[in-house]
Amino acid sequence: MALFVAPGTVSAPGDARAESIVQTQVVLVDLDHGDIGAKRDHLVQHLGCPTLEVASGGVTAEGQRKRHLYWRLSEPAEGEDIGTVCRARHMIAAKVGGDPSFRSAHQPIRVAGSIHAKQGRRRLVEILHHDPCDYDLGELLEAIIAMPPLEGENGLDFNMAATERGSVTELFGREVREGGVDGTTRFDALSRVMGYWIRRAREGHVPREQAWEEIVSYNAARVSPPWPEARLREEAERLWKRDTARNGDLDDEDGGCDGGGPAGGDDDGPVPVRFTEDALAATFAARHAETWRYVAGWGQWLTWSGKLWRREETLQAFDLARMICREAAARAGSARLKAKLSSAATVSAVERLARSDRRHATTTEPWDRDPWLLNTPGGVVDLRSGASLLHDPGLFMTRIAGASVADACPVWLGFLETVTGGDGELQSYLQRMAGYCLTGVTTEHALFFLYGTGANGKSVFANTLTAILGDYATVAPMDMFMATQGDRHPTDMAGLRGARIVTSIETEQGSRWAESKLKALTGGDKITARFMRQDFFEFIPQFKLLIVGNHKPSIRNVDEAMKRRLHMVPFTVTIPPARRDKHLADRLLAERDGILAWALEGCIEWQRTGLRPPPAVMAATEDYFEAEDAIGRWIDERCSVGLHLSASTSAMFADWKAWADANGEFAGSVKRFSEALIVRGFERHNTRAAKGFRGIALDDSNSDLFSGE
Repeated sequence: MALFVAPGTVSAPGDARAESIVQTQVVLVDLDHGDIGAKRDHLVQHLGCPTLEVASGGVTAEGQRKRHLYWRLSEPAEGEDIGTVCRARHMIAAKVGGDPSFRSAHQPIRVAGSIHAKQGRRRLVEILHHDPCDYDLGELLEAIIAMPPLEGENGLDFNMAATERGSVTELFGREVREGGVDGTTRFDALSRVMGYWIRRAREGHVPREQAWEEIVSYNAARVSPPWPEARLREEAERLWKRDTARNGDLDDEDGGCDGGGPAGGDDDGPVPVRFTEDALAATFAARHAETWRYVAGWGQWLTWSGKLWRREETLQAFDLARMICREAAARAGSARLKAKLSSAATVSAVERLARSDRRHATTTEPWDRDPWLLNTPGGVVDLRSGASLLHDPGLFMTRIAGASVADACPVWLGFLETVTGGDGELQSYLQRMAGYCLTGVTTEHALFFLYGTGANGKSVFANTLTAILGDYATVAPMDMFMATQGDRHPTDMAGLRGARIVTSIETEQGSRWAESKLKALTGGDKITARFMRQDFFEFIPQFKLLIVGNHKPSIRNVDEAMKRRLHMVPFTVTIPPARRDKHLADRLLAERDGILAWALEGCIEWQRTGLRPPPAVMAATEDYFEAEDAIGRWIDERCSVGLHLSASTSAMFADWKAWADANGEFAGSVKRFSEALIVRGFERHNTRAAKGFRGIALDDSNSDLFSGE
């Protein structure tokens, strides 16, 4: 017969509701699908051999026997610790792909010796292995948290943020209240903090006396209400004894957890070593090394959020140092030492010393380094393949997109159909362009200029790309890219580090491109920048420039470098008032996940074929350069071209200047004029009489033709 039990003690016979479970002494997992052997081996490797291993009677599609694994606890879990057991069960299931039902304390499970009779077949539920070992709940939970997910089992139904809230370094910085109302029970938190300081003592980083003081301080400062000292000492002694049984006695003069006498000397004595600024900074690093980094080149702390490294702008690092100093002051024995440890000067010194600790200090170099990875709320996307990776602090990502890859985007596709006038080639180009902008690659050296009169969708297109790219998108003032009287401050450039797309909207009539700056920003070479009151640093731009405007900026030097870079993208369809959707931006924002998926498809296609500007873009770009090529128009109107012709530079420049002044064009210098002719393929031809060029002559200046050739 089939027989099920809830693995726990209930408050009354026959009542097996969740709230009726008053004791449980086992952490378990039900492995019922996939590679059962690989999952078992992964668990044994990271958690230790289970106390009991049972074949549940079922068989997977691959023919493997389904299993139940049990880890017996050294003592029953009661009260709020039952929630800790359930959390441990849930984490195991999420990380190896087990049955998630056992997150509930009252979930029943088959008993060994009973019969599994599903699908018309009867199989014995039998014990495969028994090991008379037990596990401490706190240590087992810590091992579960540290265990990586099994490859292929990423635990998508598991709230990893809840796990991170239980990490030891995170526990040091927040309050833990009774009943597990903050996601962590007092027993859970204190067990792991005790285990942390016992290991620190075992490894020789702190004396045993200080480890006990740290445990007492944490209980007083972070646990609400604190455990009574008797219970705290009892649990700490139990863990010390377990550690000693496993690893031998500590070579330490301090005995058990008696804590000794007052921690400080008299008012005139020296500061104990453990209360020096250096020792307190070392404590800071020991607690926060996993989740805090300091970049001296930026003058900023960064903290790991679980998905990315965020710049910390609220002085939280100073507050964490303050907590450490406050805890030390609580242990100090003299009023003078208490005052010193609580002072702003000591807190500032501890925070400054922590900045230089090798566990925190980093250069500017590793951050946002891989141009093919895109951080999204749903995971890190490898843009080369479209594969999704887990968030990882080792990737040093400081930005995150505003969307994840999922769903469709019918409103977006309809919008593109409208604003392109049904031009399918232009729509495909816009998709490849958007995909290229997802990357940090700048091999196209392209500048995209979206132009057209109002009410044509160009700003909506740019703003939508900005929204889906989130932190990877930056909006810059238009004058950053236009010719101005003076140079902009280098802090403007610093804000562009790590961006993938930089947009600027609304060009002014009569504006002119800052050509040398545009070439530098799109050339793929390092640029120099600095944050306010910080040192200069270098970075290679990853961003693509997307300029939007009704007016086309002028250009003075129509050369091949600018022709290669500039893509004129026409938005020439004016949407009539009756068809304008005031809520279009919100509707598109609702499709942001689908739009990111659309852009990702464009990225894959761009890698395969390149940008491939369509005829509409090619024609618009050619027309623009033809209109901006003032010297070219002057040659067409005022000159003849031929191998037998030549003219003096002075005569041609005088004619060019008069023509430029009459047509409102910039004449420039003789040197600039000569360089423009050389770029067009005309050769210098000098005689004793004058300097000139071969292959060109003024139509009305035949008398100026060189002689004696």
